[in-house]
Amino acid sequence: MKRILYPLRVLWAWYYHFIFALIFLLLYPLFSVFLSNKKWYGAANRLRVFWARVLFFLTGIFPSIRYTGHLDRRRNYIFCSNHFSYLDIPFSALVVKKNWRFMAKVELGNIPLFNIFFRTVDISVDRQSGRESFKAFKEAGESLENGMSIVNYPEGKISTHVPMLARFKNGPFRLAIEKKIPIVPLTMLDNWKMLYVDGGKMHGRPGISRVIVHPPIETKHLSPDDVDELKRKVFHIIERDLAKFAVKQKPK
Repeated sequence: MKRILYPLRVLWAWYYHFIFALIFLLLYPLFSVFLSNKKWYGAANRLRVFWARVLFFLTGIFPSIRYTGHLDRRRNYIFCSNHFSYLDIPFSALVVKKNWRFMAKVELGNIPLFNIFFRTVDISVDRQSGRESFKAFKEAGESLENGMSIVNYPEGKISTHVPMLARFKNGPFRLAIEKKIPIVPLTMLDNWKMLYVDGGKMHGRPGISRVIVHPPIETKHLSPDDVDELKRKVFHIIERDLAKFAVKQKPK
């Protein structure tokens, strides 16, 4: 049965990317306007949420977002999620909703047209350069001071051994402690099964995709010596969810 359905799964993955690109191109003129002025970045983010909702509707993906704690929408946070799929970014937009900046690998900023986000509202991180990485986190810190949230994937890239977590980087945890900003762990349970990309191999399917939004972890009482402990805590929260809810089998 899997062999029979596999061509349909490949076709669906191509369809997803086509719809993703089509919606982006249709919205590009609005993004160009909203991203031309920092005062309008909030409107650009709301447009990204709209993009995600239309994308999921047209591709048959049904987000199931469960909040296990209270998020005060008047506060800003650092959101840290596992990163197993290209679906993680639009799902993160649905969780955060407004007033945020993504931090992502520098390669995304090299994609034509799409790089409009990394020239404006988002922050690209060149992890191969200590100097550039420092500049990126300095910029993120200034954004936190100005009341914006940061969305970060501490694995640094999509894991190659899903659903096993890759090692977390220190950056977002050091930043959270330095700026006294709470960290919100996110567990994306199903995105890697919904859309799987590995080099030239790509397949997926529609369905329900679950996200668990954990209670904020306060950092006001922490010092720089607590970076490793905070990192371990967030890692284990996400790892526990994956062990409990996610199927421990790589899709074929």
